[in-house]
Amino acid sequence: MLDAESWSEPEIEWSAPGDLAAIAESSGPGELLAVWPPAPFESAPTHCYRLDDEYSIVQAGVGTVRFRADAPRIVAFPSASGNPDWFRDVVTRCWLPAIYPFWGRQVLHASAVAIAGGDNVVALTGPTHTGKSTTAYALGRRVGWRLVADDSLAFAWSPAERSIRIHPLQNEARLRPASVEYFRHEAGGRELVQWPGGRLTLRVLLVLDGHDGPGPLAAFTRLAAAESLPLLLQQAFALSFAVPEYNRQLLMNYAQLAAVPTFRLRYRRSFDAAALLYDAIEDHVTTQVPVSSTPPATRGHV
Repeated sequence: MLDAESWSEPEIEWSAPGDLAAIAESSGPGELLAVWPPAPFESAPTHCYRLDDEYSIVQAGVGTVRFRADAPRIVAFPSASGNPDWFRDVVTRCWLPAIYPFWGRQVLHASAVAIAGGDNVVALTGPTHTGKSTTAYALGRRVGWRLVADDSLAFAWSPAERSIRIHPLQNEARLRPASVEYFRHEAGGRELVQWPGGRLTLRVLLVLDGHDGPGPLAAFTRLAAAESLPLLLQQAFALSFAVPEYNRQLLMNYAQLAAVPTFRLRYRRSFDAAALLYDAIEDHVTTQVPVSSTPPATRGHV
């Protein structure tokens, strides 16, 4: 595995469509490490293999990728019967984040915003459909904030800085239809997230827990590291826990991540009160990050 401090952007070699069976037969499938069940909109499970020093991820009808742990590079083979655009989307949004730990980065299933004028980042995590993308996108539209990640957040512990650094990972903001309508998004809810450059440090984590019933609009509860660690591990992009070195590094990095101030945000889902919710998040976060905060007088509501 590569050292986190020597990171470089991975290279992806996109090959011509090919027959998955022929590709597998060229070297044999190898040792089965994991099987991922079909995600929404998928019709087949995904299989992860290891053969000597090479790893592969395969999904029938979609494609396969191959990579090694000693170099940030993958070779991608789309299925001859599949949609090449969908394959590229699956590789960059789902498979690549699970491969990153081999190359010195962990990836958390989270969206994130940076506070302008400094290196401070706030991440929002939680299970699917808890509003990570919508909330981060809304905060990113406010004065003094910037969206830096949607759905996948690459991070690594920096021994020199004794903090969690955030690293570039190309991703795309994706909004659900109700959010597209709320924001009046002209591009249909999809746009490339632009990395702001410079060194970014994770300062606060919010674990989202939305509800539709009565109750407070927003309630923040500080979590101890022992409480936040299992919640964060549930949101880890991970290829397999069958690789001891990979598994050991992942657990150590997530223990370091759990030391970041983490809060459970129990909130009421309602676009009618969305602006007030975002005010509450902004107020809470700026009390946790003492520098480069957005003054309340300069708020820009969505």
